[in-house]
Amino acid sequence: MELTRMKVVFFDLDGTLFDHHHSLRLAIAAMQRNYTGLTEKTVDELIDKYNIALQQAYDAYLDKVITYEEADVRKLHLFFSSLDLPEPSLDEVQKFRDTYKAVYRKNRRATSGSIEALARLREHGYRIAIITNGQVEDQTAKVKAIGIHHLIDRIITSEEAGYRKPDRRIFQSAIEQLGASLDTTCMIGDSVESDIKGALDAQLVAIMYSPTAQNSQKLLFGQQITIIQHMAQLLGHLGIGGYRVQPHFVSTPGRLMIEGIDTGLVWEPRHCLQVSKEGAQRDCSSWLKE
Repeated sequence: MELTRMKVVFFDLDGTLFDHHHSLRLAIAAMQRNYTGLTEKTVDELIDKYNIALQQAYDAYLDKVITYEEADVRKLHLFFSSLDLPEPSLDEVQKFRDTYKAVYRKNRRATSGSIEALARLREHGYRIAIITNGQVEDQTAKVKAIGIHHLIDRIITSEEAGYRKPDRRIFQSAIEQLGASLDTTCMIGDSVESDIKGALDAQLVAIMYSPTAQNSQKLLFGQQITIIQHMAQLLGHLGIGGYRVQPHFVSTPGRLMIEGIDTGLVWEPRHCLQVSKEGAQRDCSSWLKE
């Protein structure tokens, strides 16, 4: 199906629009510094163990086996068990939760290029929704924290819909809420099972978001699935012009703002490079005119 026919775009949140890995890495590193039992493992090893524990506990919550609060505690018990560490006390659990959540929330950010992509989609008249497994309050807060809430038409959560991805019914609910058509709607996500399989089961066009992928396509569930490594590529597939990549200078008294160094640095304030005018003249002399 021609992607240029799309009029509605559904996005996953965690790992697609929200840079979960960035927040997770910093939060796990903070936990490691506060607990000597974690120092024997690398941060990457701890992240792998934590993600497994997180998924197991969260799946139990989504299946309504345990409450959200219980999932938070079970996650840490599973994490410690996977590291062959003693089960944490209630005080330790609370300490870890406080440390983890404070650092995680402080460092929430959008994935590279996603804010620009959403803005360009809005400019071109696309309707945009997020389909996410989770609680309304938590996921909405996350969307607001990373600065994309004003660019989204609707946030559909598993809590509100009563179904979780990959259940086709949550996608069908999103279609109904936006008054969309199957043949002009696509789903972008990083999970093969939750996002790609779910979208295909709902007869939607599916696009895989994978920043580390080496290929532009992959055969999944009997279909060739388009893979994008950066949100700029999504715009290209939809027939929307790419990013401005030439450096742009904004001068204020005593400061010089440089934007647009490459596609990963454009538009997002957290990536803007601020330097003194003297520093820019010294380091970027090939770009600046006296």
